[in-house]
Amino acid sequence: MDGINALQLRDNARAELMQIKHIETGFEYLSKVKAIEVWAKAVKKDSELQNLIAEQKIRTQRILGQLIKDGQDNKEIASQEYNDGGNYKFGVPDRNTKTLADLGISRKESSTFKQIASIPEDVFESTIAEKKEAVTKAVSELTTAGMLKVAKEIKK
Repeated sequence: MDGINALQLRDNARAELMQIKHIETGFEYLSKVKAIEVWAKAVKKDSELQNLIAEQKIRTQRILGQLIKDGQDNKEIASQEYNDGGNYKFGVPDRNTKTLADLGISRKESSTFKQIASIPEDVFESTIAEKKEAVTKAVSELTTAGMLKVAKEIKK
């Protein structure tokens, strides 16, 4: 993993997300974003890049949540329902119906992604903007550690 992939992520972020039309494509992209995230943390990349990566991951999860919900609503993916006996049962699948397991999705991932997808668009966007702004403010905050870093740089 190198900086080129991270730069591509930044430059192509919206285009990449718009290309996700199938769960498989979404998971491939999510895997790529997670790999870039691991790399960025390992080499201690700046918070702006790490924020971009986190945003891409969340936006991808949101798209996947909507694709899963749509697939379940259209009976293309078996939906799981809780019955009164305390057991889980699946909607009546036919040969064309896939399960979450067929798609490599755990119930927890499905639930997480669908919860993110259920957030109204305006709330979703404003939350991302608020969190990004908070990180930006925190990064530029006046701190003792920040002053020690300046002193260390001057000493060099």
